[in-house]
Amino acid sequence: MPSIVNGLFSGRTGLSSHGIAMAVLGDNIANVSTIGYKESRAEFSDLVAGGQSSRVTVGSGAQLAATTQVFNQGTLEFTGRSLDLAIDGNGFFAVADGAERFYSRAGNFKIDPAGYLVTQGDFAVLGFPTGGSGALEPINVNAISQDSVATSAVAISGNVDASAPINAVIPVVSEAGDSTSYSTTTYADLNDAAAFSTSVEVFDTLGESHTLTYFFYHTAANEYTARAYVNSDEVDPTGSATGIPRLLTDGAATPNGDIVMNFNSDGTRTTTPAVDLSVVTPWTNGSNAAATVDLLISPFTQFSASPNILSITQDGQGVGNVSSLSIDKDGTLSALLDNGQKATIGQLALVNFANPEALTRSGGQLLQQSTGSGAPVVGRPLSGTFGSIEAGSVELSTVDIADQFVKLITLQRGFQANSRIITTVNQLLNDIIQLA
Repeated sequence: MPSIVNGLFSGRTGLSSHGIAMAVLGDNIANVSTIGYKESRAEFSDLVAGGQSSRVTVGSGAQLAATTQVFNQGTLEFTGRSLDLAIDGNGFFAVADGAERFYSRAGNFKIDPAGYLVTQGDFAVLGFPTGGSGALEPINVNAISQDSVATSAVAISGNVDASAPINAVIPVVSEAGDSTSYSTTTYADLNDAAAFSTSVEVFDTLGESHTLTYFFYHTAANEYTARAYVNSDEVDPTGSATGIPRLLTDGAATPNGDIVMNFNSDGTRTTTPAVDLSVVTPWTNGSNAAATVDLLISPFTQFSASPNILSITQDGQGVGNVSSLSIDKDGTLSALLDNGQKATIGQLALVNFANPEALTRSGGQLLQQSTGSGAPVVGRPLSGTFGSIEAGSVELSTVDIADQFVKLITLQRGFQANSRIITTVNQLLNDIIQLA
């Protein structure tokens, strides 16, 4: 049968459970400034000793059944640092220490000496590198694929002036790579004869940049002829006649370097080809001298308005060093190179669990899979139920100091009440002993 001593044991368990609960609050308050920290909550349950009558059941106090991390969304603070990443929504960053996997909401990353994206504790951040196997792998910001750096296609769109003076005479210029004859025609001569010109940067098979200059000649009514030129010192085998333009042609037995554009009365081109001309680029710097570049001048119009270029695109990529990094909302990690190009390094991964509250804390804002959490579900930001990546921001701790101190007052009262129970039972036991 229960006795007065049960009250002594109940007070003891109450002291123990309230003491641990206050330690949980202390842990929360200590981590109020920890990036990505999730508030923990003490879960109490009652204790009932066995062997009691079903009609007279007296509890044996309370116990701390569990501590639960509450995975509410934390406030995102803008930092402006490119490697500070926050998850807006569901998911965890996947990180690794060798073969051991961990998960975290803290995205204050850095680059290690080997070029890998890592946590502040030097754990590798996992994702899907460009050209990787498709499985989770560490991401190296220096591993930029440049397997195909040469320009293979250039496209220009814009307008030519229908009212420009007609000049059917196009200055004669030697072909690129021709070592037998050198014309003395200059860029100034070409400019005088042309209606207008534009230029585009292209790259050879070694990643070196070259400038293609287009001149547009108004050769007849409703007809323009475009030609692409390069500097003679870049394509002449003998290296003579430096700075003189050389015409790019298709390299055929009867070379052709003309792109003839005919226009309808409404200003549109009579035909819309897939490629206007494939030209050979016989660079003399040791790159592939037989490489070709497809030139496309489309869409182009002929209106009585000032000539202009609407867009220029080319598919080459020069060799360069990483000058800065950018991360999109979908986790795509790109490198901005010092040559003005942009290269995709890979994409960050996100991982979720059926029961994230059952994940095991490992310290350092790291969590590990447990039997209660379920298996990790790997995905990409902005896909399925996964959230987005906010670059230049960090997720703050979810601890509310005011709320924690209110709970601390409640626990303090509970601790004091349980200590008073022990004191009272002790006095009663002393009274019983004095009756003997």
